Amino acid sequence: MAVETYNLISNPGTASRKYALFSGQHWRASLHFEQEGDRFIYTYQDTAAHHTNPIDMPDLDHAVAQVAPLLKQHGVLPELAAVSRIGLRIVAPGSFFLENHPVDSLLMRHLETAKRIAPLHVTASLEEFQNLSACFAHVPIYAISDSSFHSTKPDWAWNYGIPLDDADRLDIKRFGYHGLSVSSVVHTLRQVEKMPPRLVVCHLGSGASVTAVEHGKSIDTTMGFSPLEGLIMATRSGSIDAGAVLAIKQHLGLTDKQLETYLNRQAGLLGLSGLSSDIRELLGAESTGNHRAELALGTYVYSVQKAIGQMAAALGGIDVLVFTGTVGQRSAVIRKRIAQNLTYMDISLDKHENASCIDSDSLICISTLAHSKPVFVIPTNEALEMNRQLQDLD
Repeated sequence: MAVETYNLISNPGTASRKYALFSGQHWRASLHFEQEGDRFIYTYQDTAAHHTNPIDMPDLDHAVAQVAPLLKQHGVLPELAAVSRIGLRIVAPGSFFLENHPVDSLLMRHLETAKRIAPLHVTASLEEFQNLSACFAHVPIYAISDSSFHSTKPDWAWNYGIPLDDADRLDIKRFGYHGLSVSSVVHTLRQVEKMPPRLVVCHLGSGASVTAVEHGKSIDTTMGFSPLEGLIMATRSGSIDAGAVLAIKQHLGLTDKQLETYLNRQAGLLGLSGLSSDIRELLGAESTGNHRAELALGTYVYSVQKAIGQMAAALGGIDVLVFTGTVGQRSAVIRKRIAQNLTYMDISLDKHENASCIDSDSLICISTLAHSKPVFVIPTNEALEMNRQLQDLD
C-alpha cells in the first residue's frame, strides 16, 4: 500500500511565520506563529479544530522546529519522513525571481545578491530556508515566487523613467508582489464563474497593494522594484520622492541600513500617527478626537482610492472590485471609507452587507446589487495557491 505523502508550505513574514500542510490538493492543517506582547503564540487550525495557545520559544526563527512536533501532536502528520516537498514563499527583486525554482546553489547566490539591496524580506527567506533545511533534512525545497503572477504585464508597466540601458543592466524593474494573493483571488472567482474581463484587487494588510487584472492576467500593480513602493502601509512609507529620501538620509544622518529601516518599519500609519500601525487602534484613537490618528487613516484611505483609479485607468474601466488581506477582509469601516469616493465608477456598498462582513471564509458580495458594479470580499489563500504551484513543478 502506498504511503501518503505531504507538502509543507512555508510563508515567512517580517513579523510572523505561517505554515500549511497538504496531502495532494487537500488542505490538512495550518500553523501561524506570532509575537503577542512579551510572549509567543501559535494558532492551529484543521477541519475540526481552531485554537490559539502560548508557546515557549526565544524568537520566530525557532518556529520551524515546532512545526513537525505540533502537527504530529494534533494527529495530522504521522511522521517527519511523510513530508515529501516544501514550498517556500520568496519575496525578492530580480528577473530571476519571476519564476519558481528549486532551492539550490544558483538560487542561493541570487538571494544573497538580492539581500544587499532588499534586506527586509530576503533575509527572512534566507533564514527560513536555513531553518527548514535543518529541521527537514533531505526534503527538497522549492522557492515559490510572489512576483510570477505579474510576469504578464505589458512592457510599459515594467519601467521607471531612468535610462533603459541602466535599468536592463542593473535589473531595476517594477516586478510587483502580492502575486500569490491576487492569483488566489482569481482562482476563487473562476471557481464560482464570476471572473470579469476587468478586475481590480485591493490586498490590504500590513503590506498593501492594488492590482489590475485583465482576463485573469496581471497588467499592472502598485508595488514595484520592492514591496516598499505604492500604497501607504502599516509601517512602510509607500511611494516617496527620491529627492525626499535623500533629504531624510542627509538631515537625519542615516546609514543605508538605517534608511531602509526608517522607510520600512518607522513610516506608514505608524509614522503618520505617531501612535500605532494597527488600524483598529487608530480607529479607536480617532473616535476620542486624536487628530494624528484621523490624519493617518485619511491619508491611508486616500492612497487606496488613488490607486484604484490608477488601476482602473490601466484597464480602461472596471467591472469588479475585490477587497482581500486582513484589513480588506475584516475592516468594514475602511472599506466603507474607500468606496465613498468611488461612486463615479458606479461603486457603492450595501451598508448592511458591508457592516456584517468582518471575517468571512468565503466570497461575499457587499455592493448594492441594483446600483453598483459588484464589490466582493474574498479571503486570500496564499498557502493553497503555493501548493497548486508546487504540484505543477512535477
